[in-house]
Amino acid sequence: MRTVPGSRPRRRSPASALTAVVATAALGVGLAVVPVVPAAAGGRSGEAVTFHVSPRGSDRAKGSAAKPFRTLERARKAVRAASHKDGRGRRPVDVVVHGGTYRLRSALEFTAADSGTGKAPVRYLAAPGERVVISGGRSLAPHWRSYSGSIKVADIGAGLDFDGLFVDGQRQTLARYPDYDPDTAILGGYAPDAISAERVARWKNPTTALVRGLHDGMWGGNSFEVTGVKADGTPELAWVGDNNRGSGLHDTYRMVENVFEELDAPGEWFYDKPAGKLYFYPPAGTDPARARVETAEQNELIRVEGSGPGDAVHHLTFSGFTFTRTHRTLFNTPYEKLQLGDWALARAAAVHLKNTENVSVRDSRFDQLGGNALLIDGYNSHDTVSGNEFSHSGASDIAVVGNPDAVREPSTWDHMRRTISDTRPGPKSENYPRDISIRDNYLHDNGQFEKQTSGVQISMSRRVTVDGNTLHDGPRACVDINDGTWGGHLIQNNDIFNCVKETSDHGPFNSWGRDRFWPLTADDATKKSYAKLDAMETTVIRHNRIRHSSHWDIDLDDGSSNYLIEDNLLLNGGVKLREGFHRTVRNNVFVNGGAHFHVWFADSGDVVEKNVFVTDTPYSLIQADMARSRPVIDDNLFWNNGNAVRGVDDAWRANGLDTRSVTADPQFTGASPFTDPAKLDYTVRPGSPALALGFHNIATGGFGRAGSPTPPPLTWPTETPDTDTLDALPEPLLGVPVTRIYSDAIKSATGLTDTNGLHLAAVPGTSEAYRQGLRANDVIREIDGRPVTDRNSFWLAYNQAAPGAGVALKVWRDQASTEVSLRKPTGGEQINNTSGVVYTGSGWDWKNRYRGGAGGWADDVHATQTVGDSFELAFNGTAIDLITQVNTDEGEVELFVDGRSAGTIDNHNATRVHQKTVFRAAGLAPGAHTLRGVMKTGDYMIVDSFVIR
Repeated sequence: MRTVPGSRPRRRSPASALTAVVATAALGVGLAVVPVVPAAAGGRSGEAVTFHVSPRGSDRAKGSAAKPFRTLERARKAVRAASHKDGRGRRPVDVVVHGGTYRLRSALEFTAADSGTGKAPVRYLAAPGERVVISGGRSLAPHWRSYSGSIKVADIGAGLDFDGLFVDGQRQTLARYPDYDPDTAILGGYAPDAISAERVARWKNPTTALVRGLHDGMWGGNSFEVTGVKADGTPELAWVGDNNRGSGLHDTYRMVENVFEELDAPGEWFYDKPAGKLYFYPPAGTDPARARVETAEQNELIRVEGSGPGDAVHHLTFSGFTFTRTHRTLFNTPYEKLQLGDWALARAAAVHLKNTENVSVRDSRFDQLGGNALLIDGYNSHDTVSGNEFSHSGASDIAVVGNPDAVREPSTWDHMRRTISDTRPGPKSENYPRDISIRDNYLHDNGQFEKQTSGVQISMSRRVTVDGNTLHDGPRACVDINDGTWGGHLIQNNDIFNCVKETSDHGPFNSWGRDRFWPLTADDATKKSYAKLDAMETTVIRHNRIRHSSHWDIDLDDGSSNYLIEDNLLLNGGVKLREGFHRTVRNNVFVNGGAHFHVWFADSGDVVEKNVFVTDTPYSLIQADMARSRPVIDDNLFWNNGNAVRGVDDAWRANGLDTRSVTADPQFTGASPFTDPAKLDYTVRPGSPALALGFHNIATGGFGRAGSPTPPPLTWPTETPDTDTLDALPEPLLGVPVTRIYSDAIKSATGLTDTNGLHLAAVPGTSEAYRQGLRANDVIREIDGRPVTDRNSFWLAYNQAAPGAGVALKVWRDQASTEVSLRKPTGGEQINNTSGVVYTGSGWDWKNRYRGGAGGWADDVHATQTVGDSFELAFNGTAIDLITQVNTDEGEVELFVDGRSAGTIDNHNATRVHQKTVFRAAGLAPGAHTLRGVMKTGDYMIVDSFVIR
């Protein structure tokens, strides 16, 4: 058995002693079940009392093995009586539930009266080797008849409340547009015209329609009910509240369902509730007359709830069951916004624990549920979730969520506090989970309907251990910590991959730290003094294998503080640290990923040391002033297969960073990751230079639940980096560089939902831009009342303003809109070839420094080889200079000022000269003018920059 430093060994019970395997075609997985238990009720004082339940039993029976009860409700009543009747002390009680399907018409509720004790627990156990299903649906016996084409119809009764239909154990598709496509990750298919007036006009009853889509920033999902139709033919939408960041619906990523007229594909169904008719388009190979048909109706199956922390349900176990067929809570349960994270929660689940202690859910399967699978809600202590499989949940698999009344001065995006009056640390009440253990589970394919979901979600909780689980495939993070309250979590030995499949700006592990200190109107030192008021205890992320298909395996977003990240294998991504304090990243192996430092506070207290970076760019900075933030970054090893490593240079080391770090082959055992992308063993050999720096080898085994899938291979980049694109080109504005929002990293740093605007990554205090009110990480969103969507939408307006005139900007700063008033310089201004120049013709090509633009004013040029192509710049001033490159392959260009020929210039030259002024027009009347150039001869016409006076 291997151990990880700082962790406890995990016990795995021998299968021969404890477990049997149940395998069914419908569930497709083996489940560990419970020990063999006594066969009869009764027993001497102190011995276990055992009751039996069977679908073939009777509630008038004694509950023995020979004469079992029929229902779980009857068994619960017997347990209460048995737990209290022995005057000489309580006895353990086991309820052995035999194979079959138990259909609940309401949730089975357990209160403090159903509790056991430490020495006399109460256990509800599936009989060894038998498949026991707890279902929230009913079995239908429809008499199908033909309706139209392949569609069948049956009368099943009016007024039923279900939104899930299962045929032979498989979830069918509620009639939708566009049709479900298993090969499309986002929403199983999406269409911009899903709720267009033209489509809505086809629907006889639009108010049955349900709209699901992504948030407009792709930060999770947003869902709506259609309540009517507007005068323009588009639907009236009522938001269900399933996102903490507002109700914006993405323009493209959207679909509509529960519309009869959209029933047009195999597997789709529609229930006409008033008429009681079920319509179904059977999949190929399905005979509906012989098929097993079931609904999903109940929101919850098991609810364990004490009346409060002083009257908790305790020492109760559920083991070996299959929980299935619950109603989606997406459209029938109110949502609660959870602090300042992005999450909103419907407080419901198939198994719901509230006000509990020492309650266990073990060795069970949560299969195709409509909403959350398991919710640990409010006060809970020392509960255990272990050995389970969670498959295709409609929302999150496991949610561990406290109550807002436990939080001192809580904030949401609707009500954000900017001051602190209560400076006491820690929780305000006992209504939060603490010391929860989530171990050895297999969690996959969550978020089938909701998109702000996780395998494990944690909010307003303390000391939650997530250990030895395999988590993969979901629309958002596979493990999410919504807020810093109150830390102390241990995330270790997990295997995490294929997450964030439908959303963006997120990592497989994600956290937020938007606690009391983060929204403060205060300086960084004050924020640092308050950072541990909520994040009281260090959260440890240790010995996990995490693989991502984007930027960050571990995403510590907005204020996440007090973290230790060590001994992790991070594949295809890296670590993001944004706006927090006291984060240590130590002894990790980064493969095809690095450390991303976003929007750092002064004197951050961060440490990045003794890591191995296998990448070309180990560090990425966005508004991170290393001299100001003063992190400790050293003793790291960098390797890019013998090629250059970017960024770790003399300027970097001048700030005291990586002064002892080295670039060298880490000497991994076995093949190189550059030749074997499927490599998972990153042990370094004796003599590795990494060991000399203090790195120690990470155990290569013990990730995830044994027997579960493992991550896919790496995907080394084969395309041009996004920093080599036109959108990423830094063009000057008032002495500082501006770009488009060209990457998810910048979008994340700014907190925007789209990529519109011009981004100012750095604004030195000595610059004209700073003097006029612009700041680092600003995004210019409007100019003189007009939206800035791309470069030209800004420059065409800016260039038309007269020198000395005022220019009104709307700027996105610190995730809010503000106004800045500029005054355009009067002493002359140089602008780039990308700054509002209109190019006409088929031959134009933008060339950056890697493709022939090096030496230009901004290390770029525009060039064409097609005679007759032209450029035109509209400007406001009295003079203009044209600056370009001259060379042997260039020729004549005819120039026009305000539509009149100003003559022909010849750019042919015996040698190449960059940034040469080839034309000047002066003495123009004050006001608007144009300069146009047309290629006449030569192999090239090049445009570099202009000076306007």
